[in-house]
Amino acid sequence: MKSKIPLCFYPTQIVFVDDNPDFLDALSMAFSKQFNVQTFDNTDAALRYINEYQREAELVANDEKPKPQGDSDAWVKRVLTHQNVKRFDELRIKEVSVLVVDYSMPSMNGIEFCEKINNLSIKKILLTGYATPADAVRAFNNNTIHYYLKKNDANMLQDLETAINQLQHAYFNELSSTLKAEAIDSGTPFFADPQLARYFQQTCESLGVTEYYYLTNPSRFALRTREGSNFSCVIYTEEDIAEHLQILQEESAPKTLYSAIESHKFVPLFQTADGFYEPGMKDAAASIYPAVHISGAVNYYCAIIEDAGATEAPAIKLPTGVLH
Repeated sequence: MKSKIPLCFYPTQIVFVDDNPDFLDALSMAFSKQFNVQTFDNTDAALRYINEYQREAELVANDEKPKPQGDSDAWVKRVLTHQNVKRFDELRIKEVSVLVVDYSMPSMNGIEFCEKINNLSIKKILLTGYATPADAVRAFNNNTIHYYLKKNDANMLQDLETAINQLQHAYFNELSSTLKAEAIDSGTPFFADPQLARYFQQTCESLGVTEYYYLTNPSRFALRTREGSNFSCVIYTEEDIAEHLQILQEESAPKTLYSAIESHKFVPLFQTADGFYEPGMKDAAASIYPAVHISGAVNYYCAIIEDAGATEAPAIKLPTGVLH
């Protein structure tokens, strides 16, 4: 189980490089249902693909990201939207997050290949056959590779799947770490609470989620499944609910609405600019949903809400499995 929730996840590519086409075919057959796979039996072609055609991993380009100022939540709202994150373009499925490379290849070995990768964000797994343990350990200690496996081990495929899952998750945690540090109160455990992360992972697995994005007002994740369905995973803390109750009271909201949210058995998802109740809303009671209580570092109240009227771009069909 993962202990942290990245700000986003989408079906990046896993690139396999090996001079043996038969071995690549076996890897593709083993992993193409779970991951977005690209294979190369030529190191020069693989390097061109990774170095020339890949964008550097940034959640939001520096020239697009507003400077933090004033209320951090307001800053997050401006940054963490689908328009700014720009992850519904086709480039998102060509972005490489994990590289799996064989050590023994004719033109260069796997360590030399990894040293030529320009994008330092890409996680690298070395498959060793002829490499000595000292070679792999040295490359690992130098941060040239992030994992190594013996190619002829009986459990190699299972261990490789585990390693890819772990490194892909680490890729997205690092991708979003700067925004988290700049925009989110370091005293809140929201993204690093193991109990909440467990709930979120189980939710993603049960729905078949292949990508998600964090949004604010209220705090929620926009989820997209492999079939193209859209959901919101809304997450409230005690403080969030108290803030909503205060607004409801100030705006003389219906007592039934106030009581439902006060009970903590329901949480709202009001379709307003700031996510709060507004006077005159039609059928506001239809905007509250049954909550699941998660007891972590703090109390969380979560709801999974299907977005039947989503108008965003359709999901790109990929040979990917459930979220890892």
